[in-house]
Amino acid sequence: MKPVYRQFYQSVLLIKNFMEFSSLKAKFGKKLEEAKKKGLVDEPIIPLLELINSYSEFFSTSSCAGRIILIAIHPSWKKNVSKIFFKSHYQVNTEEVWTALLDGAQRFKYPIYFKQEPFILHISASNVQSALKMLSIAQISGIKHSGIVNISKNRVTLELQSIERVDAIVSNEGKILIDIKYLSELVRDANLKLTITREKMQRLFDNLKKL
Repeated sequence: MKPVYRQFYQSVLLIKNFMEFSSLKAKFGKKLEEAKKKGLVDEPIIPLLELINSYSEFFSTSSCAGRIILIAIHPSWKKNVSKIFFKSHYQVNTEEVWTALLDGAQRFKYPIYFKQEPFILHISASNVQSALKMLSIAQISGIKHSGIVNISKNRVTLELQSIERVDAIVSNEGKILIDIKYLSELVRDANLKLTITREKMQRLFDNLKKL
């Protein structure tokens, strides 16, 4: 193939891929708006999602703003049979967690864990160059656990995730394994780490606004 034809073919291919990307962006944008109306999107992360989706080269596909939970984990460790029975995307107090734990220990005989999880965000970029730009912004925002998880012909998928976590078993076989004093320490640590993960999320927002 002559260079001039090869260049033309590559240009057409780039245009085709971007059109496919734009179509996917519109599809996921519609899903996000529907999810927001139903209250299915974590409120603290909505401004960040809207900012990301305002750029033609990016769109969000899934997210969590970070949370504190009590979860009864089925022995199979399968998510669809485990049960989150307490959840908050904001700081919690010891008393409300303790009350939920007492109730959960009566309802579930398999292990119950107290967890604080960081924010996580999946983003599609139109090309590798745009993906690397997003990763660079994530890095300077303190979000070190980030990378490219998939590359296809029409998009590059990224995962951005903070690292703050608390993970402790607190009940098993219906028996509570800790006292309220130790739970208060877990809650203090979880609230602190949730604050840190939100600060990183805000830095990401501020740095993205500079694009």
